[in-house]
Amino acid sequence: MKRTLLIATPLIIIAVSALLFSNFLSPALPEPTGPHAIGYQRLVIENSKSWVDVQAFYPAKEALGSQPQAMPADLAEQMSKSLGVPAAAMFDERALPAYTDAPVINEKLPVLIFNHGHGMFATQNSHNILELASHGYVVLTLSHPGHSLISKNGDLTVLKEAHIASYEEDEIQILLERQRLGNQQLRTSANLVEWKKTMTSIQDEAFADIVDQFSVWIANNQLVLDALPQLASGEIHSALKHALDLDKIGYFGHSFGGAVATHMNMNEAPVKASFNLDGPVFTWSLVDNPQGQFCFAYGDTNNQAGVKTDYSWVNQQIAITTGGCEQTFEGAAHMNFSDLNEITILKWFGQLGPVDGATMRKNLNQSLVSFFNQHLLQKGESTNLVGTQLIQH
Repeated sequence: MKRTLLIATPLIIIAVSALLFSNFLSPALPEPTGPHAIGYQRLVIENSKSWVDVQAFYPAKEALGSQPQAMPADLAEQMSKSLGVPAAAMFDERALPAYTDAPVINEKLPVLIFNHGHGMFATQNSHNILELASHGYVVLTLSHPGHSLISKNGDLTVLKEAHIASYEEDEIQILLERQRLGNQQLRTSANLVEWKKTMTSIQDEAFADIVDQFSVWIANNQLVLDALPQLASGEIHSALKHALDLDKIGYFGHSFGGAVATHMNMNEAPVKASFNLDGPVFTWSLVDNPQGQFCFAYGDTNNQAGVKTDYSWVNQQIAITTGGCEQTFEGAAHMNFSDLNEITILKWFGQLGPVDGATMRKNLNQSLVSFFNQHLLQKGESTNLVGTQLIQH
């Protein structure tokens, strides 16, 4: 399937392009609040059958070396194709506050693995990733070859396959409407049995085109998870030798990546905690008596393709059975849980909710740090932030 783009007059195209370009040059870059400088390394985890492009962000002794760009030209080109806007509107050569030659601090560090949303890219949540790294976490962000916008393995570059995250405009509206109705049913489910029945129908209808891709992402995550001991020992060469605490592993992700985070926590014993950013939970991920700590974040004000969708509390039955937490970010849309939160003009196109972007960023960063501090480091506690609703089951 190919996305059908609306045809606009040249004047409208020029005006929108100019606004996007000027807006994207001004969005806030990450300003981590933690005590550590941040190191950066890109590496490949592979076996005889497959490979995963991994970008590592970690607490560093000092800021040394070059810095990755916020949105490099090759990624900007793919992002522009995805959004249907000029690449110049996406390119951002400003440097992120991370450094390629920075030595890791002399501590055993907790590990977080991040998965992006469907059809997006590994650093789509750079504000959250860098904030966590500055507070003492090693954050590994994954690119899935053929599924992410861009993945790299040495001189090899793999772009997103044409059929991944590509829909006709009328199809998008149908799928969103099905999700809207499904969310209402999930929210009002009285128990886990009702929830499973409803979610099974949603999987078969609204998510039918993507559920078969889930196994690919899980296999990629398993590859990385299994390789952590080799990263820790130095068998796989990286800046992280002797720096990983393999008893403190967590997951977070956005949307489809949030579903992955919950799945890995449910099914992999080394994973102790997961934070799902406005993503579903698929029925096949559920197990009896999961041992990890779970949290689910929601936006309540999505308005895409004219369909108003509220994602709040849709995973409540999962949160109840796991003794987990739920947090609704009032006025947030689905893409407010990514760096697109910083591009305020996207409110005009229904991609962002009315929530103040700076408040959203601050609250989400604080929620992530607080959750993983509490459940991986056993320090601090969750607090209800102004503009959110938090329930601890």
